[in-house]
Amino acid sequence: MKFAAASRAFFHRKPASFNLSTPLKATRRLETSSTTTHSSAGLTEEEVHQINDVVPRLCSSNHLKEAVQLISAALSTANPPVGSLPLSILINRLALEPDLTQPMHLLNSLKYTSNTEKTPILLPITKMFVSYFFRNGHPKRAVKIFQWVSRPDFPGGLMDNLELYGDLIDGFCRNGMILDALRVLRVMADGNLVIGSEIRFRVYRGLLREARVDEALELKAIFDCGTLGSNGGTKEVVDLLDRMITNWVD
Repeated sequence: MKFAAASRAFFHRKPASFNLSTPLKATRRLETSSTTTHSSAGLTEEEVHQINDVVPRLCSSNHLKEAVQLISAALSTANPPVGSLPLSILINRLALEPDLTQPMHLLNSLKYTSNTEKTPILLPITKMFVSYFFRNGHPKRAVKIFQWVSRPDFPGGLMDNLELYGDLIDGFCRNGMILDALRVLRVMADGNLVIGSEIRFRVYRGLLREARVDEALELKAIFDCGTLGSNGGTKEVVDLLDRMITNWVD
């Protein structure tokens, strides 16, 4: 990642030299640096401490782009200590933005980090954003996150985390966004993922609330057959969901 070399030089500054202007100057160098060196060394305890000191100040002073770049550079190192970095502070602040520009800047920065496939970075960060958006009354932003993780160029292919899909379906159903819940269900079925009874019940109840009784009963019947996972059964479920989604949109 092009920010890695410059960021490590920044981390090795004397602690006494840290002030708000210092990290801003460092992150500007990260932006203009043409270096593409990827750090092969992990962060030291002192570097982690300095990141935890600087990132909250960048967030509170509304220098979000610089905070994102600093975290991205830290996560590009070998074996980044994800649990020790101030991710929740940064994500909480980004989730309060009026649009998704800065949240997507962080997600896309991590998406194209070469360590992404080695370290499960994207999943916990994605789940944190989804949780914040639903909790703070922004379910439509969660739709954008779902569309992003469902893209074919997502690192490692289809994300198979059942907890994330369950959170999405639960949040959409709670907000009356049953069409979006069906789209999540369709991705799960097409990926031959396990669709548990709780997820099925949430969607079934959501369809009934929308007075789509026939669709609810048809979906329940096909799930009760227990054929999902077989070639024919999976196709049958996907075809049904495609038809339901098309009819809903039309």
